[in-house]
Amino acid sequence: MGVTGSGQRWDQRAVALARLKGTSTDCALFEAELQARGWPVLNRREEQVSGPRGEVDCQYTVELRFPGSAIRASTAAREHLEVISDRLVLDLVVEAVQCVERDPVDLPVWYVYRPPAAGEQPAETRAGRWRASVAAWAARTLGSRDTGRQVRAGSEEEALVLAARSLPGVSGVPGASAEVAVRRSMDVTPPPPPSVWPLRRARSRRMAMMRFPALVGLVCGAWTAGLWGAGPLWSVVPPLPFLLGAMAAALMIARWVLPELSGARLLALGCSAPLLAAAFGAFAVATAPDRRVGFGVVVIGIGFGYLVLTGVWLWVRQSRWALTLPWLLPALLAFLPGLFPGFGLSLPTLYLDAFGLDMEDVEVPAAMRLLATFRLLAAALVLLIAPAVLGYMRHTHRMITGSWFGYTAVAFVSVYALMAGVVGLAFVSASSAGQKAVAAAAEGRTPSRYYGIKPEWVCVHPVKDVARVPVDGGTLDPVRPYLSLGDAGGTAVLWDPREKAALKIPLSALRLVPVDDPRRPCA
Repeated sequence: MGVTGSGQRWDQRAVALARLKGTSTDCALFEAELQARGWPVLNRREEQVSGPRGEVDCQYTVELRFPGSAIRASTAAREHLEVISDRLVLDLVVEAVQCVERDPVDLPVWYVYRPPAAGEQPAETRAGRWRASVAAWAARTLGSRDTGRQVRAGSEEEALVLAARSLPGVSGVPGASAEVAVRRSMDVTPPPPPSVWPLRRARSRRMAMMRFPALVGLVCGAWTAGLWGAGPLWSVVPPLPFLLGAMAAALMIARWVLPELSGARLLALGCSAPLLAAAFGAFAVATAPDRRVGFGVVVIGIGFGYLVLTGVWLWVRQSRWALTLPWLLPALLAFLPGLFPGFGLSLPTLYLDAFGLDMEDVEVPAAMRLLATFRLLAAALVLLIAPAVLGYMRHTHRMITGSWFGYTAVAFVSVYALMAGVVGLAFVSASSAGQKAVAAAAEGRTPSRYYGIKPEWVCVHPVKDVARVPVDGGTLDPVRPYLSLGDAGGTAVLWDPREKAALKIPLSALRLVPVDDPRRPCA
């Protein structure tokens, strides 16, 4: 991992051999573009070409640094140079590309300490010699006389040179190597030979890829437990191919990371991650309190959310405005509270539309409007699938020369995510909840509450003659129970399941008494 001169993070390094035919100006433009991107020219050779324009033939050895995955990295290096050639209209041919995996070795660590001087030695007594040996052992093993400096070197001689070197701004450190000594942690000697020094990042980076098969195993385990007992035994077969694929992928990763393992150890290491994750997913679903929803939905949602957020992160880290996003986001969040009331009214409005009512007919508390807003915003997060797809495509170098295909795919995913998220999970869900409430009222059941709207069966007792009670929307029959949906501005809204119409009556003209059984007539 590194950073170029412009602050852009890079993951891949490649060396390319390119040949450019053109004028000296073309070569200068190409070299200026390489310098702007932070790609050093390792070697340059120029030959004159006979011609009327004085053309030259320049051969470059360029080191390219760019972010992204190791997948298609060689192709990406070639396409990066071809993009420069096409934009500057240059006669450039990339003759060879080779990815270079440069990972620093994990050098042995040495601690600098002051050994006991000759003048500090005690008298030649048994107790004195014992104290001297204990002091020397403590200085060499426990670090009781450490100077606080730590060096990394391949041998003790190199470590002593670094231990005695003066550092700017540091005082009180001995300048002669004879005054200090170096030790390994807990007196571990000697250090391993250079041939077996491990790399600092390679193995850990590769082993981190095991999280993807484990994630698939987690979903497969939850899926299998959700299908278990819901039908015949063969109904649990669909998740098994995915689990086998995850085990095969984990086995390949283990073989790649630890080539020294073989046989049963490699098989156990490769299959343990997805199998343990699958067991956890199955256990979570089996112990879920509500099997109708199931914890499997939550597990799948967490896994899907992880993939989406990872894709968004990959998209952000490869964007030019990645450094300005932390400053821009708080400024955009300041405008969200002004949008909350408008967002919060949409879901209750769609719910009431099934009863033929408007939002002005029923008063919804502000807290419920806020919760409805959060529900809508959560559904809108499905739109993050689009930038996540863009992030994965950029991470795998699919949008260098053929960016039109990537943006077309993102546009399609955006439309689909909008329909599935805001429309499907929010608007259609609210409308469906209203229709279910109307159907429940028609069957004499009490509909469920919905964001501050609390349906309740009531008997209506007018405080004056029924003929003198103003009714908007139909005729009031005090004998039959009505479904109260709430009130607004002193006007009650009553739903008549027989006529399938809403009655609006002033609260001052009647008295509402809750009833338990709407099938019985009111007294």
